[in-house]
Amino acid sequence: MSQWNSLITVLSEITRKNCIMFVCCPHCGNSHAYIKWGFYSRYLFNDELINIQRFRCDNDLCPCKTFSILPHALLPIIRASLCMLTYILKMYEQGSNIADIVRHTGSNWPRIQRWIAKAFAIRDWFRQEYDIRPSPCLSPGRFWTSLTRDFSWSFYPERFR
Repeated sequence: MSQWNSLITVLSEITRKNCIMFVCCPHCGNSHAYIKWGFYSRYLFNDELINIQRFRCDNDLCPCKTFSILPHALLPIIRASLCMLTYILKMYEQGSNIADIVRHTGSNWPRIQRWIAKAFAIRDWFRQEYDIRPSPCLSPGRFWTSLTRDFSWSFYPERFR
């Protein structure tokens, strides 16, 4: 099994184990008045589906209608994890060309190009916002929920207007 396939397997297992997390509205911080509000399915890194719980915030002053808490290691909107992006960026910066990375990951050219661009942007964002490198990808701690919220606000602000 290649190093890439091992990473995918580990990330999928981490995500399955971290589905139940502390629930807190990402907009108002409410952690008391919410109800479960259905779920949606999302692909893990190995094309396996996982259910993501949605919640409704019952704070009357909150503009948020519903929200979900993504388990570690899922990032909002993109299908790559922080670890996957870091791994691909490391390969690229060590001299691998996109064709080599495509062969190594079993992915495709456009996806790897997008992931490399996103990895550069995330690394720069990490250095600016957190003053760290994105290396804690395999050990989430309690910061994962706030990290994914900050990530969403920074990279997809149109969703939070």
